[in-house]
Amino acid sequence: MYPSPFRQRLRFLGQGIRQFFAARSALSTLMLINIAVYLLLLIVRGGVKMVSFLFELDLNFDKWFHAFLAFPSDITSFLYHPWTIVTNLFVHDSFWHIFFNMFMLYVTGQLFLKYLTQKQLVATYFIGGVVGNLFFMGAYNLFPVFAGMVSCATSVGASGAIMAILLAVTLYRPDHTVSLILVGRIAMKWLAVIFIVIDLLSITNGNAGGHFAHLGGAVYGVLAGLYYLKGNPFRKVVFVRNGRKGYRAPAGTSSRPTSDAEYNANKRRDEERVDAILDKISKSGYGSLTKEERDFLYNYKRR
Repeated sequence: MYPSPFRQRLRFLGQGIRQFFAARSALSTLMLINIAVYLLLLIVRGGVKMVSFLFELDLNFDKWFHAFLAFPSDITSFLYHPWTIVTNLFVHDSFWHIFFNMFMLYVTGQLFLKYLTQKQLVATYFIGGVVGNLFFMGAYNLFPVFAGMVSCATSVGASGAIMAILLAVTLYRPDHTVSLILVGRIAMKWLAVIFIVIDLLSITNGNAGGHFAHLGGAVYGVLAGLYYLKGNPFRKVVFVRNGRKGYRAPAGTSSRPTSDAEYNANKRRDEERVDAILDKISKSGYGSLTKEERDFLYNYKRR
């Protein structure tokens, strides 16, 4: 008997998941760490509850969990537990919390890696998450409405880091479109706007700290996206002639000073070629590029 279409889909899905994690990419590693930490804490929580029940002990796992792994809004508590500014990026307090975060990390991470590197993904995840934590702490210590909760409020989850990845790739390719159920195709810039507006409107509806962390990650994502788009101005090699910056030609071409007309023409030509290559990647994947196209894109990014 032939397997049913449903079983075939499940088999293909299982194979795809195994291949994804077997690749040990930066994205799969980040997801694997999050999942492993969640499962480990789930086992430890169950063990603590069992021991507490059998020996009639008052062991509070959640108190320990929030004290040593979650990021506190109280500055003094943070100074005693400085590692929490990183550990909380891999800690989730429920199945649905980690499920939706890992789904968003997978979607945004795959899109990010279409245009940028794995090292940039890891840097955006960590720095975006840290900035999100600082926004969370700043909001609780700045606004009077949170004054009574500063001593006990904590933050967990990768949401701020994921928002940073989303906004970074959006700034890098704002007109890239994605397909959403019930919505159809939508440009990344409008999707990012929707997420930010939702967070802003949700601050007064509960989990205000989480939404501030999202917004902090988004702010860093915008800065990171601009950085990736423009390049590092302190490492870019330029020359100045008659008070004008010159055009840096791709590797293998003449680097003589150019006129204004040549500069603008060369820059426009290379930008058009980069757009064409990126469109090809979005349609057929990075593997469809020729060696010449890969070398050109690599040299263009390094300018």
